[in-house]
Amino acid sequence: MRKFNGIRLENFYWFLKECEWRFNSGDHQSLLKQLKHWYKSTKH
Repeated sequence: MRKFNGIRLENFYWFLKECEWRFNSGDHQSLLKQLKHWYKSTKH
């Protein structure tokens, strides 16, 4: 975790959740597809 010293404590939980999501989601295409779906489903 030394590499991530720039992460603020209040954001650390979300940083770990993102790492978990990236690890469990597989390839980059799947990640991009999921992000696009989430973006389209949110109200702007």
